[in-house]
Amino acid sequence: MTEISNRQENSIAPHETFNLHELLQLKNICALKSSGLSANVTDPKLRLILESDLEISQQQIRELKDLIQKSGYQT
Repeated sequence: MTEISNRQENSIAPHETFNLHELLQLKNICALKSSGLSANVTDPKLRLILESDLEISQQQIRELKDLIQKSGYQT
């Protein structure tokens, strides 16, 4: 494989970067909502679900930020 075709396979198009930004906003909202709700929940099972959702959202936020950074189309 040539260097040019290898770069094309690993690059993210500008519209895909825009989609990543939208997903990042959504995940930030989800994380904030889970964090806020878990503070007011007394049911242990529901609290566990919200805390788990928060951890997953935080991991996804880190991954999305990495992809956006690698795209070269940061805003």
